[in-house]
Amino acid sequence: MKFFDAPAPNPMAVRLFVLERGGLAFDVETVDIMSLQNRRLAYRAINPRGEVPALQLDDGTVLTETTAICEYFDEIAQGGVSLFGDTPAQRAETRMWLRRMDLEICQPVIAWYRNDPATLDFYKGNRLPTPEARVNQKVAINQALNLLDDQLEGKTWLCGDRFSAADVHFYGLMKMMSMHVSEWMLLPGRENFLAYWKRLDEREASQKALQNFPAKVVV
Repeated sequence: MKFFDAPAPNPMAVRLFVLERGGLAFDVETVDIMSLQNRRLAYRAINPRGEVPALQLDDGTVLTETTAICEYFDEIAQGGVSLFGDTPAQRAETRMWLRRMDLEICQPVIAWYRNDPATLDFYKGNRLPTPEARVNQKVAINQALNLLDDQLEGKTWLCGDRFSAADVHFYGLMKMMSMHVSEWMLLPGRENFLAYWKRLDEREASQKALQNFPAKVVV
């Protein structure tokens, strides 16, 4: 199977998942999103949406959503511990937190970035920014971060003591954003959240995931 990688938040979330999960082997092709290779006909023949990442299975099936790719990897991994959970309750808890983080913080931050008129030249007509939406989006994101700070009281990870795909998804999507465009997420004041983020930063896989995968991955 082949993983289509790129230097962007969604592929990073999958890279981090792979590194944390282990027991996986696949080929990799890096897509040059800076020149919008993902919007060209060759890549759109693989993923008509023109989005990365994508995972092409050996039978030709293509998976294109970050969470779907991670769940597939979790199920086929050889050995190791599932990052979604070993019981129905654990899996439900993981998916609950993953959905909360994605809907309340990750996607709003990405939308906030895309609504910046400064992205016009990068997207070259593939997205239409709405600058007037950015103030409300930033307020809503900060409200969600405030709530998350409260919910992290006395906890190590989103699912308590259990590191999970929810932590991977949240950090994987937000790390590059927090480094380059949404540094305000990490301003002082949310002590539980900042301590949680520091724990994520300190994981061995976190720094490795910032780099695109080589042409062949065996972990």
